[in-house]
Amino acid sequence: MSLVINKTLGELPEFWDRSVVFFANLLSLFYGNETETEVLRKEVGALETYGSRLFPIINLLFRNTNNLLVLDKYPDTTLFKYFQDDLGLSLPQIEVVPHVLYTSIGKIQNEYASEVSVIIQRLKKHPAEWLDGYVTDDILDQLSALINKKTIGSQSGSRHGNNKLLLNQYLCDVGLPIFDTHFATSINEIGHCLKELERKGYHSAVIKAPIGASGIGMQKIDLNQVDGSLDIPEYLFYEGPCLVQGWLDDSVQGVQYIGSPSVQVFVCEDSLNLYDITEQILSHESVHEGNVSPPVYLEGDAATKDEILRQAEMAGSWLHTQGYRGTGSIDLHLIEREGKREVRICEINARVTGATYPAILARHFLPQDAWLMRNIRFDPPTQSTTLLKALDDHGLLFRLDKTEGVLPFNFNPDGEGNIIKGQFLFLGSTQDDVQNLLQKMKSIPSIKGAYDRD
Repeated sequence: MSLVINKTLGELPEFWDRSVVFFANLLSLFYGNETETEVLRKEVGALETYGSRLFPIINLLFRNTNNLLVLDKYPDTTLFKYFQDDLGLSLPQIEVVPHVLYTSIGKIQNEYASEVSVIIQRLKKHPAEWLDGYVTDDILDQLSALINKKTIGSQSGSRHGNNKLLLNQYLCDVGLPIFDTHFATSINEIGHCLKELERKGYHSAVIKAPIGASGIGMQKIDLNQVDGSLDIPEYLFYEGPCLVQGWLDDSVQGVQYIGSPSVQVFVCEDSLNLYDITEQILSHESVHEGNVSPPVYLEGDAATKDEILRQAEMAGSWLHTQGYRGTGSIDLHLIEREGKREVRICEINARVTGATYPAILARHFLPQDAWLMRNIRFDPPTQSTTLLKALDDHGLLFRLDKTEGVLPFNFNPDGEGNIIKGQFLFLGSTQDDVQNLLQKMKSIPSIKGAYDRD
């Protein structure tokens, strides 16, 4: 059966007509690479509260609605009433299973055996037929057998779909453009790779682990300051050789960096759906901080838009052959050189990504309009009720009867329940509208915050 390609930019595809037990196993993103996971935890902070971003979208992704969302930590409840009463969203049931219990499933010597047994029995009784998570790892596979539910995708599909090394091999095989790339099987080989890139005229390079996320597993190197003593962590080689690539931006002669488009995809059994193109908001180190849609640099440039979609279609089809099923993002890189625009695929994130939540919510409420997502860290931390009331008092809070507004879709509380960070979606007809909403929110005296990483 040939794969059906649907391009519904600005419109949501038909997601799963299923019910699910969905594990927000964010701490399993690196498939057992505990050192890399600990780095992610330290860098991002409040990681256990990030799974709550799924709360408003699970019943949109799984339309049978009898869904159970399993979180590491119970979410801040302030947004519940807002989601239901003001946005008309259907919400899933919630079960809290701390990550330490999740990782103990299947272990022979299990000090949490009685607690895990109770959890397994509850999950087994849940009427949902399917099991899913951010990633399908060994534990989710074991759990599938224990609770008699089918995983939506395969473990190999999840792992291979997120592997940058395998993706690079595919891009080479089919002749798609790639970055100048060398491969290092150990720390000792990196120095030689960097010298080769410097010889080609690069001023910076990036070392990429085969599997990483949110800037973890990636290290940018200033080639002008390499003195022979590189501090490269061993965990980068957990999945195999690292990619060492030339950093292609304005520092390379004749190159003008344009942007980092990201195509939002949904991979089904018999179809590949491309439903949004966003521009990634990246830090100087290329760490994801937010998204905006549609990218302004694609206005009036149908050829570049078509090329982005062509490459995304090929990469998405490859993802399907790996056995992955679900939402994902195909991240690309856009430059101009000698008057021509060049598009290259950077990576595939085969999971619910930082762009999935806002894209689904935006296209659910206001198809075809503009949207912007930013992470905002608050200093000092504040109460969730204060944030919601401030937005409402200033007429900014999005509701069903509005054509623009600010939609907070998750809060990250500290140990005392104060909000240290939140994820906010800005909805409007145009890019000017959403940027104006952001500035209005920033001008509210009771909200003191700054942009932050995802």
